[in-house]
Amino acid sequence: MKRFVWLLLLVVFVAFIFYNSSMPAAESHRASELVGSILTGMGKWFGIDVPQQNLDHNIRKLAHFLEFALLGVILCNVYAAFGVIHRTATGYILFLGLAVAVTDEYIQLHAPGRSALVTDVILDFSGVFFIWLTREVWSWAKR
Repeated sequence: MKRFVWLLLLVVFVAFIFYNSSMPAAESHRASELVGSILTGMGKWFGIDVPQQNLDHNIRKLAHFLEFALLGVILCNVYAAFGVIHRTATGYILFLGLAVAVTDEYIQLHAPGRSALVTDVILDFSGVFFIWLTREVWSWAKR
């Protein structure tokens, strides 16, 4: 049962990623501005000056990295739940992470005001890769 919960979570999360990519630029920008204003307000409350220069851009890039890092966690757990051999799972995890990143950028090509960038594919994939590498280092340290 646990393996199918992870598989369902994977499907739902990939759909969430693709939904976010299909949003028009204006709508996506409003969401980033909302997060920026929340961060700025929290910074003021804690006495921290949040730099406003490129805040929207930085929030978007951080969101992509974190979104794909979470995808990496889900992918690692799917293959662990199904008992796939570690070396085989590595190939699937990295390939699927890259495939979702490329598809994500392709979807953005068709969203009004959005574009696709190779650097965004690299950033997205780096989130998956970071989680995979962290799990690898953790497993090597446990030996």
